[in-house]
Amino acid sequence: MFGGTETVASAIEWAMAEMMHSPDDLRRLQQELADVVGLDRNVNESDLDKLPFLKCVIKETLRLHPPIPLLLHETAGDCVVGGYSVPRGSRVMVNVWAIGRHRASWKDADAFRPSRFTPEGEAAGLDFKGGCFEFLPFGSGRRSCPGTALGLYALELAVAQLAHGFNWSLPDGMKPSELDMGDVFGLTAPRATRLYAVPTPRLNCPLY
Repeated sequence: MFGGTETVASAIEWAMAEMMHSPDDLRRLQQELADVVGLDRNVNESDLDKLPFLKCVIKETLRLHPPIPLLLHETAGDCVVGGYSVPRGSRVMVNVWAIGRHRASWKDADAFRPSRFTPEGEAAGLDFKGGCFEFLPFGSGRRSCPGTALGLYALELAVAQLAHGFNWSLPDGMKPSELDMGDVFGLTAPRATRLYAVPTPRLNCPLY
C-alpha cells in the first residue's frame, strides 16, 4: 500500500508543483496534449507513448524528487569507497536525492528543466533501468523497485489527465516564483507545504 499510494501521490504533487513553478513547461505539455489527444476527449492509456515531453516531465520530476530518497542496501563483499573501508555485510544508504542533484553530473542541477531529457538535451536516452548511476529514482539491479512499471503508468496518466483536463493558476494572485518548493525528508520526501492550485476546465467534453 505504501509503495503504491504515498510515493505516487507525492510524485504527482511534485510534478504539478514544478510545472506551476515553471509555467512554460506546463504550457508546453498542454500543447503536446492538445496536438496528440485534442480537446474533445480525455487522455487514454494508449496516448502515453505518443507524449514524449510528458515523459521528460516525469523523468525530471523523479530526478529532483525520487519516490524513496534513501535506498538501503547491504554490501556483498569488502570494498573501499572514497578512501573508507566498508566491510562485507555493512548496511549502506544510497542517497538518491543527492545523486540526482549532483552538480558534477547535472547541468543546472537544482533547476526543473525537462528539456534536458529531450533528444537534443544532454540527458537524452537516460531511462529508469538503473544503468546510469547518475539517475537512479527506482534503484538499480536486482534490488530495484519491483513496482516501477505500475508506478510510472499511474504517474504518467495522472499528470497527463490533470494537465490536459484543466488550466491551472495559483490562488490569491500568487506568482510562480512565490511558490514554496521546500520538502520534508523522511522515508519519502513530500512537499513541506501542500500544493494549492485553482483548476479551470479546458476540454470541450465532460471530464467524466
